[in-house]
Amino acid sequence: MSGQPSDNVILFPKTVEYYQFELTRLLESERYGETTRLLQFLLSCRTGDEKAREEWQSLLDWLQMMFPDAAFHGEGNPGTDEDPEWDEEELLRQHLNGRHEDSGEYAEKLLEHLMNQEAVDKQLLALDQLAFLDHPAIDDALLEWVAERPMHPLIQFKTLQTLRKRGVSGTLALSKNGESTEIEIEETPAGFDQFPAQIQEIIARVQEISEMQYPALSYFAAETWNEFLAFVYGTSAYRQMLKQDPACVDVWAAALHLTLLEKVFDGGDRAEIFELYGITSDLMFQWEQAYRTMQLFAQTMFSRRP
Repeated sequence: MSGQPSDNVILFPKTVEYYQFELTRLLESERYGETTRLLQFLLSCRTGDEKAREEWQSLLDWLQMMFPDAAFHGEGNPGTDEDPEWDEEELLRQHLNGRHEDSGEYAEKLLEHLMNQEAVDKQLLALDQLAFLDHPAIDDALLEWVAERPMHPLIQFKTLQTLRKRGVSGTLALSKNGESTEIEIEETPAGFDQFPAQIQEIIARVQEISEMQYPALSYFAAETWNEFLAFVYGTSAYRQMLKQDPACVDVWAAALHLTLLEKVFDGGDRAEIFELYGITSDLMFQWEQAYRTMQLFAQTMFSRRP
């Protein structure tokens, strides 16, 4: 943020939607200081979306309650100058475990909040904190919760990441997208940039095309692809993506691109997309499979974005 007054800045609906995605991205990457500053900026702007303002204020209040120290707002990390090994993650670990020692019930309250909370952004925050707390009940509670409760795909994936960060390993049986699957916890990518190379190539291809043809789509493509990976991870469709030959990069990229045009931009020409990505008759069977999976994702996720 520039630091300039923003009370004359007006946020239009598409801009509000953009910032909602940006907040989710910052929370997923545990950048709480940037999240706080962005929320403060948004609340200083003018918008006709009162629901969004209420959500931003609620999230800001929650962040300030959870991370009251300036260190966690990215304002002058104490210890950073004297000891470069004191990174934000270690400070967060010490801060949270100190809170648990002070109250004796912080971990239990955080688990209760996670499991009874419907707001995805606050569930993401709770999981971020549970990753660093030293408490014997957390692992079993998360394992039972993720295996038995239906939940937002982003939260399910974040829970797997949290378990991995806590050092939990082994096979976890899940029900996902109407199928039963088994996931090796320790193989869960720690971040969206750590998925296998062939997965990364798909979003790179969409961004390459969209930057030339549909510049406004590039950002939405990256965020939607992350949501799709959370949605599909560990399923038969995901395993099939890993096995397919290089030509199928264009198949999945085209399916994502068309879905975004249809759901976000209220349009999309299938013939044009086929031409842009080189989807020939030889690839039509793979295309139909990819597109059906993408449509299932869109039906599930676009009506419940965090």
